[in-house]
Amino acid sequence: MTRCFLLFASALALTLSAFAQTKTSGSLDCDKWDASHVIPIPDREGYSYVIGQNKCTWTKPIAIEGLEAKGFVNTVFDEVMGASVRITASGVTTYGSGDKSYTHSSGAIHAKAMTSSGKWTVSGGTGKLHGIRGGGTYTCKMKSTEPGSAYSCDVEGEYALPAANKWPPSRPVDLDSRVVVLSSASFA
Repeated sequence: MTRCFLLFASALALTLSAFAQTKTSGSLDCDKWDASHVIPIPDREGYSYVIGQNKCTWTKPIAIEGLEAKGFVNTVFDEVMGASVRITASGVTTYGSGDKSYTHSSGAIHAKAMTSSGKWTVSGGTGKLHGIRGGGTYTCKMKSTEPGSAYSCDVEGEYALPAANKWPPSRPVDLDSRVVVLSSASFA
């Protein structure tokens, strides 16, 4: 019994150390939406669904594993309910190396204060960021009360990469063992 417990505890410790959390933070400056579409809800005045997309620049880049964030494209869905607005968004951050990370966020707009805040999660990435996970919070300040206006944000949170995450692989992949031979008779 003690042996099983030690084995379980060792496996748990290895799993947790494989995803050690690293803190990060940054700031964004985002342009007015490139494209947007508003769909009013007919039976409720002041209620609508709004979707838009804009581009952002990292004024204080998030740095992950030595990579500096350069650009961010944010696709936003707003649910407008009078003075209250709920936000759901998906974003793609591009790093100087060309690697990318993918985020999802949700939060609220505080119209009177011209601010928004919420939480974000990173759900994946490419290249050196393959397997990345994490999340945190954001706070934004709108530059105008106009829907889809420009804004700036401060972002902070934590991320983790798998311990064995090495890209490109240190050894070549053996494709010979995966080759399937097809003859012309296979297609008859």
